[in-house]
Amino acid sequence: MTDPRTYLYRMISVLVLIALIIGILYKPILFAFLGNPLLNGVIVGVAFIGIGYVMRQVMRLGPEVRWLTDIQRTKSLNPTARKPVVLATVNVMLADSRHDRQLSALSLRSVLDGVAARLDEGRDISRYMIGLLIFLGLLGTFWGLLETIASVGGVVEGLDLGSTNFEQMMSQLRTGLDAPLDGMATAFSSSLFGLAGSLILGFLDLQLGQAMGRFFNEVEDWLSAFARYNDVSDTGASSAGNAALAAGLSEEGARAMVTLAKAIEKSEADRTQSREQLAQLNVSLATLTEQMADDRRIREQLAVLNTQIDQLTKQLQESAKEQNSVFTSEVRALSKAVLGTAKQTKS
Repeated sequence: MTDPRTYLYRMISVLVLIALIIGILYKPILFAFLGNPLLNGVIVGVAFIGIGYVMRQVMRLGPEVRWLTDIQRTKSLNPTARKPVVLATVNVMLADSRHDRQLSALSLRSVLDGVAARLDEGRDISRYMIGLLIFLGLLGTFWGLLETIASVGGVVEGLDLGSTNFEQMMSQLRTGLDAPLDGMATAFSSSLFGLAGSLILGFLDLQLGQAMGRFFNEVEDWLSAFARYNDVSDTGASSAGNAALAAGLSEEGARAMVTLAKAIEKSEADRTQSREQLAQLNVSLATLTEQMADDRRIREQLAVLNTQIDQLTKQLQESAKEQNSVFTSEVRALSKAVLGTAKQTKS
């Protein structure tokens, strides 16, 4: 944020320069001031009041700038801080929790209109004082002209045209011209001080307007960026809100439309997430099916292997029985042969 004291320093520099010029031209200015001290004193007093008021209006922007700078730095509203005057609508907007940090086009325009109205209200008195200085200068001009006309008429009527004393007539004319000259001094001096005061106060009011304009532009840029940030954060909701506002809905209706759009968008996101989860579940089921098919083949192979083992066991048992029967028959034949040999040996 631009510090408004920059414009205050400009004003002080110009006033110092004017003071130097007045110091250099002190005698002619004093002579003009004495043409009508009462009216010229009123004009100078109004000019000083206007200068003080304009400088006060510039200094009033300082607390507003500091309050807004604190908001931008801390990203939060301090409830214990002094509430601003010019930025009262911004303070209300930030303190209103119903907005949920959302700022639509209508809200932005309303807030900026409130700030602009307060800034323009501060310049009304300075503009009036500029016009008042011009009016006082013109008032002194016509006042002096009326005095001059009346005095000239009195001088003409007081001349004794029938007198033969030319020196006496010129003396009367010289004495009578003092009043018209005083009227002319009043006219020209009041115009001088009125126009000079309005010129000085007009320049100061111009600096005040630049300070207020710069302040308003920076507030507008900050609020616009803030609104665009909220719009970008939720594209669907912002487009729905803008469409609602463009269709002529009220602020509450637009906010309800934004909420509905958020709910629809969230539902769409949930549905997309559900589809992704279903796709992952289908992949897992396919993998499990393949594993089950592999398990089925293994079980079938194990069943075939068990059958073959049973057949082999039966074959081994039959072979063992045959071998036992052959062995038994051989042993019996051998026993009979041994017995027969033993009998033959005894006989």
